[in-house]
This record gives sequence, C-alpha cells and structure tokens, in this order.
Amino acid sequence: MMAKWVKLAAVATLALGMSSAWAQGVTHEGTVVDTMNGGGYTYVQIKEADTTFWAAGPQTEVSKGDKVAVIEQMWMNEFTSKTLNRTFDKLLFVGQIDKK
Repeated sequence: MMAKWVKLAAVATLALGMSSAWAQGVTHEGTVVDTMNGGGYTYVQIKEADTTFWAAGPQTEVSKGDKVAVIEQMWMNEFTSKTLNRTFDKLLFVGQIDKK
C-alpha cells in the first residue's frame, strides 16, 4: 500500500510541479502539539527542541502531549490535503508514527 501511495505521490509531485525532497531515514522525536485525521492519514504537529513541523502517516491514535518518533521519508512543500481542506507549508511524510 505504501509503495503504491509513494508512487502516486511522486507522479502527483511531478505533474503538479511541487518541490519535494526525499529524505534518508533521519529520526525525529518530539511532543505532539496538534493532531488531526483525514483520508486514512494522521497529521501531527511535532515540537522537537526549538523546531515545530507537521508530519503525516498512516492513521494512528495519538493525542496532544504524546511523545512520538517519526522517520523521514519525504518532505513536500505547499502540500494540500483535500480531505482537510488545508495546505501545509511543509509536510513530512512518514511510514508510521510511533508513540514513545
């Protein structure tokens, strides 16, 4: 499923001219500041040290205040979620969101 999704995301990225960067497995750990579900995915805003960023992965039960870890797969700029009717300035796609 993930491989198919990544392929579709890559095709969509090329078709829409979005900029993206493939990442090499960097692990991020932090605290969930905000979270929402949409289209089978969980979006989490993570505070890691002095940085806050959004990540999206397969739907997972997480709550504000939870400690989580994610491994970078792909960053996308100006990603629009039609399900959430929201555009994220920068969004990290991950294979899973692990509670710590």
